[in-house]
Amino acid sequence: MIDLILLSVCSVSAFFWLALLFMPVRWRMSERWEACDDSQIPHSQLPSLSVIVPARNESDSLPLTLPSWLDQDCPESEIILIDDESTDGTEKCAHSISSRFSRTIRIIKGTPPPPGWTGKLWALQQGINVSTGEWLLFTDADIRHCPNLWRGLVTKAIVEQREMISLMALLDTEGMWARLLIPSFVYFFHFMYPFGKVRDIRSKISAAAGGCVLISRRALDAIGGLAGHRNALIDDLALARRIKRAGLPLSLLLTKSVVSIRPYRRLSDVWNMVARSAFTQLRCSWLALIGTVLGMSILFIAPMAGICAFIGQTVSPAAPIISSATLLLMAGTYIPTIRFFGLGRSRALTLPIAGTLYMAMTVSSAMNHLFGRHVWRGRRGGNAL
Repeated sequence: MIDLILLSVCSVSAFFWLALLFMPVRWRMSERWEACDDSQIPHSQLPSLSVIVPARNESDSLPLTLPSWLDQDCPESEIILIDDESTDGTEKCAHSISSRFSRTIRIIKGTPPPPGWTGKLWALQQGINVSTGEWLLFTDADIRHCPNLWRGLVTKAIVEQREMISLMALLDTEGMWARLLIPSFVYFFHFMYPFGKVRDIRSKISAAAGGCVLISRRALDAIGGLAGHRNALIDDLALARRIKRAGLPLSLLLTKSVVSIRPYRRLSDVWNMVARSAFTQLRCSWLALIGTVLGMSILFIAPMAGICAFIGQTVSPAAPIISSATLLLMAGTYIPTIRFFGLGRSRALTLPIAGTLYMAMTVSSAMNHLFGRHVWRGRRGGNAL
């Protein structure tokens, strides 16, 4: 009886991964863009740009990221940094760094968010209130920008007639846990929100990566600004959803031109990042959580169980044969992500382990929701990302 049940579950898993192999839009990672020095629009014709950076206790990050913004070759651009009630000397650090450059930076003393606003969104709103650019670039304080990024990104938006473009920052993969979990994080995100579908105006799928979001002021005004999703825990997805519903074109792209300097050396670093928002992505539905756990168990645990059961000589050869084929199918869809991060192909076989850990993180996220633990940069009720 156990043999038959395990064989059935392994067969369902194999069928899913075989079907996914024929849906490359969800795993091929083809939507990519890199900044270059080849501008299709003369400098004098580029629109004005306001770069808005919420910063809460980022004195360790700014020495590594702020110089990359100050070095950008983009005319008619301004940098607005919102010191979001920092206690570590963030404002002083920013002033010290910017004093060594010819470009100036405007630093706004952030105020506590009004009722109904999350911390990060209110910080962004304060920056928007004083900005003057025709285009707005929202970026995080721990994100480094490669040369020509601003000019290239604005040019791309104009040439391709996009009202919003967001770039998924290249995340750090130094350390055992990062190499195991960061590529799979990007893989799962791309699976849920295929970047090609995000670009397709006919598709209802929308998504964005909050670390780097370029949006035209006219588009933001058209949807009523940030106030329409002021309490969203996953603000980037909420913004993208509103842009798409308004019929405005957007894109989400992979890149190595935007780099996150935030390390993920410990399991807890990745765990906390995912647990902050995973249950929110399930719309805080316990039924959806049960379905997710059941589905991920079939997809990731069942193939490993089939092989382990055969090693323990408790099942017939059929289950492990199917399970082995399933692992190869799974690895085949994961290889493009592994290659993007410059890791060895053998790491594609670690996806079942990563999937099992992400399942546990999702359950942890539900527990956080149950007990009211929502924290961003030390502030309860803040943005989840």
